[in-house]
Amino acid sequence: MASNPTFTKAPLVSSQTATGEGIAVPAAWRAKQLILIGLVALVALYYALGGYKSSGNESRVADNLSPFDFAGFILVGALIWLSTPAAWTVAITTFQEAIRKRWVAVLLGFAVVMLGVSTIFTFMSPGEQKKFLLDYGVGFTVILTLIMAIFLGTSLITPEIERRTIFTILSKPVTRLEFLIGKYLGLMITLTFNLLVMAVIFILAYSVFVISKEGGLAGALSTSNAGVSRGGLIFDDLNLAKTMLLHLGTLSIMAALAVALSQFTTGITATILCFVVYFLGQSAPYWERLSSGAGDASKAATLGPLLTGLVNFVYFFLPRLDRFDVRERLINDLPIGANYLLKAASSGAIYAAVLLTIAYFAFSDREF
Repeated sequence: MASNPTFTKAPLVSSQTATGEGIAVPAAWRAKQLILIGLVALVALYYALGGYKSSGNESRVADNLSPFDFAGFILVGALIWLSTPAAWTVAITTFQEAIRKRWVAVLLGFAVVMLGVSTIFTFMSPGEQKKFLLDYGVGFTVILTLIMAIFLGTSLITPEIERRTIFTILSKPVTRLEFLIGKYLGLMITLTFNLLVMAVIFILAYSVFVISKEGGLAGALSTSNAGVSRGGLIFDDLNLAKTMLLHLGTLSIMAALAVALSQFTTGITATILCFVVYFLGQSAPYWERLSSGAGDASKAATLGPLLTGLVNFVYFFLPRLDRFDVRERLINDLPIGANYLLKAASSGAIYAAVLLTIAYFAFSDREF
């Protein structure tokens, strides 16, 4: 790695490296962490006191309160606390290495071009131009960022071991937990950066399209017409931003899954398994109907006890990635409530934490 973490002499707490050396965490760093954890606690308090309920003009699909919702907030706070200066140094280095990869830059450049000219393809769906454009833009972004998450995740730690740079890194005051967390944070920074660039480009392209179709900015912002943007441009752009934000939850789970699988199998196998889990997770509602026997295509009684047990097993362990896909609501001009965002984010944090814990146990037992 290009750089190594530096530390101050006055620690607030210490962690241990594999050689038993104490790692000092500056008090100023811990103070910043406590501030961030306090902000997470305030969001959790808002959610508990009524934030789980939809406002009058928002989605009512998440108007319920579950103890598991708060587990996600707790795990986010734990991740903040474990993000020490050493982990952050690893994260920044990981981001710099990932963003310099040629194929990542090519994918990002390709996405910028295709999203920037996306309005050209609206002729393919006369009368449904807005729906086609939204579905195209979001779907294109989802596919490219998913490819980045899986391929970067499966190649995050293994090359360090193959190049034997892991010996140099762990000989420094960096624990294996800090190394793993730093790698994951660096991957998430990379994915967030790429998703942000794509989202901004597409929102700008969509806004220009709506303004041109509505005869100007005033018409695009109006909510009293039945034109292309029935809810108004601001409503559409906010819904688009929320859709992209939810997709970041999918990326956090898939990145953690890729890191975990890379500890048990080869990169190619881990990549294939990640794509399989993604498509199964997107079809989680089908597995739910199949396991419960509801619907015309899921007569559980005809499956037999063995197959029914297998279906229940698959459904129990599948990540509910469908919760992060709200394209249907986006296309049909339905609002995406803040309560839904928080509930989905909490469930994503739980899935990612479980996968990272598995990855850490596997990584900590490896002999270097």
